[in-house]
Amino acid sequence: MPLSTDVLVKEASGLPYAERAKLVDTLLTTLDPVIEDDCDAAWFAEIGRREQALADGTAQTHSWEEVKRQAREKVNG
Repeated sequence: MPLSTDVLVKEASGLPYAERAKLVDTLLTTLDPVIEDDCDAAWFAEIGRREQALADGTAQTHSWEEVKRQAREKVNG
């Protein structure tokens, strides 16, 4: 019977740092690189779109003070 993620995480958390790092690296290599490539391509396309909107003046921007004010309103209700 396969171990649950919670059990695996608990067991792996007890490993020395170097072993945990090796485990993480090994697990990351099992991810589908095609999905990562698609994601990277989507992010680069979004970055390009945002850069163009800034360059041509169509981007809606906000000052840092406005962003902080809005965040405070959301946190404080």
